Amino acid sequence: MRTTWAPAGLLGLTLLLGGCNGGRATFVTQYPRWEFQRYERIGVLPGRAAVPQAASQAEVLSDRLTTLLTQNGTFTVLSRAELKDVMTEQDLSRLVDAVDEGTALPEGRLKVAQALVVTKITDYKLIAEKERQTIPRYALDSRGRILLDRAGRPIIAGEDVIWVYRHGAEVEGSVRVIDAATGKILVSHSARVTPKARVGHGQPPKQRPEDLAAEAVRELSVAFYKAIAPTRTRVKLKSDMLVIASDYFDGRYEETKKLPRTREDFLLVVRNLPEECERNNFRVALAELEGRQNLFEEEFVWSGSIGPEGVSFRVPLAKLTATGGEKFVAKLYSGRDPEPILKREFSLEKVKGD
Repeated sequence: MRTTWAPAGLLGLTLLLGGCNGGRATFVTQYPRWEFQRYERIGVLPGRAAVPQAASQAEVLSDRLTTLLTQNGTFTVLSRAELKDVMTEQDLSRLVDAVDEGTALPEGRLKVAQALVVTKITDYKLIAEKERQTIPRYALDSRGRILLDRAGRPIIAGEDVIWVYRHGAEVEGSVRVIDAATGKILVSHSARVTPKARVGHGQPPKQRPEDLAAEAVRELSVAFYKAIAPTRTRVKLKSDMLVIASDYFDGRYEETKKLPRTREDFLLVVRNLPEECERNNFRVALAELEGRQNLFEEEFVWSGSIGPEGVSFRVPLAKLTATGGEKFVAKLYSGRDPEPILKREFSLEKVKGD
């Protein structure tokens, strides 16, 4: 069983560190909402489609998802050949259909994998429309500028008729992760993708509806991937998202860079994290500025519903004064990542007589 929160091979992305206090971009780890740590070996079953014309794209969807999960490094992703070693293609097809209908798997049906991933394209629309439009033709002067009447309105010299072409696509799909031993559905996620329509005046757009549908399938594979595996997401953090405060009054924190030694405690605050951090695991810590050992450490799950006050931790000042030091640093980590994504330096008042 794997227990680490942040696998090293997340699509080869590297954590960007340093300068966070200036609002530079970094990466946070987004964790899916299921106990993925308990499942090391997973198998992605052949994709299915509710409509025949989407059959080939359903295979593309499952293949792309398999590639993304393999590159992620969190799971050992079984190949189609490894699945066939224990089940025939016909068995796999029946299994996919049964799971899609919500039927639980017989216990111990597939022992080579701990979890099965099932994808299905549930709606697939190709849009190719042509509309005749009449547009005004304006009178122009010798320099090609539009002539205006006495009221300042453009003078219409006639009308032109053109054909306006519109290409689009709509693709909806679902993904499920099923415990191979019990048949319990661990993840059930659906998404609908509608790429921006392409418009051509006088001739069809270069991108066909099939091209836009393929684009939508690629987006679906990424959406399903994020629902299954922990991923890195690029965010921009600002310095005031991590705060040292003496107290909280009338909806505001009394922020400070220097704490009086007479205080019993103080507040370590995380607030206003971007939307991409929703439901992510984070960790705060305090340490001496040049020290390696954390003096205080707490974990939490971020939620935008917390409000502008954010998440605050009341820290006894004795944790700092016991070190005999004066300069300290607050650190924010994404999950169990070893390097902080945000830092805030602060100090204690000097001892009298120094």
